[in-house]
Amino acid sequence: MADLVGWIGSIAFAICGIPQAWECYKNNSAKGINPAFVTLWLLGEVCYVISVLMKFGWVGWMMFNYVANIISVFVIIFYMVKDKQQPVTP
Repeated sequence: MADLVGWIGSIAFAICGIPQAWECYKNNSAKGINPAFVTLWLLGEVCYVISVLMKFGWVGWMMFNYVANIISVFVIIFYMVKDKQQPVTP
């Protein structure tokens, strides 16, 4: 039962980042997204992964959430970098 509840929570949290990553993809831009937010989000996810692996080993429902969020963060970072590389037009 605990694993079922864990999977439900993990899926809910994993889905949270997907709409923002999709918006970046759809708009071909990450304009308006605060880099500090993305940096802290990525740092938090990486620390969680390391902590869980060290303390519990591989826990599927936890790793699903972290990996899904890390993918979302990298999509957003990709568009943030892309925005910086594009020349600003007046």
